Amino acid sequence: METIGKGKSIGEVLRAEIVSGKYDRTRKLPSDRMLMRRFSVARATVQAAMRELMDKKLVERRPGYGTFLADLAETKAAQKFAMIVPDIYYPFYDRICRGISDAAKKRGWTILSVSLGFGNMRERALRAVDFAEVCIRERVSGVFFQPLQFITDSEKVNRDILTFFKNANIPVVLLDSDFVAPPNRSEYDLVGVDNTGIGYTLAKHVIAAGAKRIMYFSNPLPAPTSLKRGTGVGLAVTEAGLPWNRNNVYFADPTDTRAAARVFAGRNRPDAIIAVNDFVALQLLKTLTAIGKRVPDDVLIAGVNGDPDAAEADPPLTTAVQPCYEIGTTAVSLMFERLANPDFHPREVFLSARLEERRSTNPCKKARKTRRKK
Repeated sequence: METIGKGKSIGEVLRAEIVSGKYDRTRKLPSDRMLMRRFSVARATVQAAMRELMDKKLVERRPGYGTFLADLAETKAAQKFAMIVPDIYYPFYDRICRGISDAAKKRGWTILSVSLGFGNMRERALRAVDFAEVCIRERVSGVFFQPLQFITDSEKVNRDILTFFKNANIPVVLLDSDFVAPPNRSEYDLVGVDNTGIGYTLAKHVIAAGAKRIMYFSNPLPAPTSLKRGTGVGLAVTEAGLPWNRNNVYFADPTDTRAAARVFAGRNRPDAIIAVNDFVALQLLKTLTAIGKRVPDDVLIAGVNGDPDAAEADPPLTTAVQPCYEIGTTAVSLMFERLANPDFHPREVFLSARLEERRSTNPCKKARKTRRKK
């Protein structure tokens, strides 16, 4: 006997199994008697569920033979996912979206998506709400969602958008980040990378290059991924016996030359900076040049993501390369598992990043002198 989740009907459970591909091989659904035993319900309840699926053109009844999936064209028409990705113009998220699209297409599914534009996050949030309503009208089977960032009430805004899908019983897989600050966790599946591990790896790398005073630099209003990367940097620094306190973490606009100058004004000015991502690191690289700091002679710098521009920078930027395409394909696999098993507890899948060492973290001047003496 199988227990139906709260608020679910037998028709909804079978629909989830159909769209997840459970019956594609034989195209025949279990008999009424088998479903009666499975769910411990009367025949009338099973027949009502079948009428619900027939109305949605997902199954057809063949007297004397059983219940089968509807014609392929009708079934495929119901196989739609949606993507809501506010930062799709950023290469990192564009590669994730390609992974989602390719993986869905291989299974015969289509992706519904829309550009949320280049405006500020508040404007994109309003467009995301409009698109959420479109997704519900189109009866998408699941949504891939990148939480909005860099607005003061981001957690509330994201939760409001997700409530649309929750009320419509549409599953959501989060991309890259949760929308609640760690160590808290939302009720949604999530695919991303080990952000704490990324921060730890980059900090270990610059320590090995001779850095003694390490700073973690992030933009204002940091996302949960940023906080985790900063935690990883702190773990590696304290493990190495080096100083680490609130002054080692700096949240500012990377293009702000005054803020950058303040960082280097005190006695404990950094000799290495781990930036939250490549975009921030590349902006910071220009700012450091503007205030007369040379990379890597005066300060080492590293980023995260593996953006194409990182390799073209002067000097080329050391980065932790995220497996963006694989994040997308993994998100699709997780979605199909969720459709087949709606009552699973929320799951997290974290992939590993790859360290790409480049000239921006060549051993610092003091370390090179020490090595020459030896």
